[in-house]
Amino acid sequence: MTVLIVLCSTGVGVGVALVVAGLFATTPVAKKMSFAKGIDRATRQSAAAALIGAAVVGLITQWPVGALIGAAVGWTLRSALSSSSPNRVTNRLDALATWIETLRDSVAAHRGLVAAIESTVPSAPASLRANIEALVIRIKSGTPPDRAFAALASELADASADEAIAPLILAARFGGADLQNLLGTAAANTREQLALVQRTDVARAKPRREMRLVVVVTLGFVLATLTIGHGYFTPFSTTTGQIVLVVIAGLFAVGFGMMNRLSRPQPMPRLFESPAQPS
Repeated sequence: MTVLIVLCSTGVGVGVALVVAGLFATTPVAKKMSFAKGIDRATRQSAAAALIGAAVVGLITQWPVGALIGAAVGWTLRSALSSSSPNRVTNRLDALATWIETLRDSVAAHRGLVAAIESTVPSAPASLRANIEALVIRIKSGTPPDRAFAALASELADASADEAIAPLILAARFGGADLQNLLGTAAANTREQLALVQRTDVARAKPRREMRLVVVVTLGFVLATLTIGHGYFTPFSTTTGQIVLVVIAGLFAVGFGMMNRLSRPQPMPRLFESPAQPS
């Protein structure tokens, strides 16, 4: 019966974590409607960590609340200890700047922007090649180039990428004889955005290290107490103790959440939300 309660609590804990993540997610509504597209790799990893944390803590403590706390710890621990987000942003901006520079050089050898874009597909950075191929397909299928660029910005889903693509939309919409200089300016601005993200990540490195140290020390103390000092948690086995445990865990969760917020860059407002919007 205890194992059944723990398993049920595990499922509830993971479900609550997924609901909370959905409520606070910044993914556009159109993407949320597709379940397969809405669950990215980071969310899957967090859900797996929540499931493992709920099972481990629930089986050790044999408390339903313990399983819920374990799910919450597993969900947040992956985000707290991971530093992949800044690397992902910088890699994407670097790839985008490289592609715009290639496009700038290709404009001189072709009659127009569309032909130049198509010529950059083979040499596009690997992380961006599929997006550029989709861009070419959209243009060839009859989508206006400015709308196709807006769709590219929506795929990349990043404010910095929006700022890099905005000059391309202007170039596609209004043209102009100074297209190479315009693309050169877009590439330079993207490089500046890349440098800004890197400087911001360096500035946030110290609070991120401090947060990780606090998380590791706190979890290590709790696990050591669970393993060695069994009697310390005996009062929490009662109904009142479970309620008190929820309050204590909530206070820790708020503290860790605020520390994690300080160590993570906040998303900037997007310039382009949906390629389907009229221009």
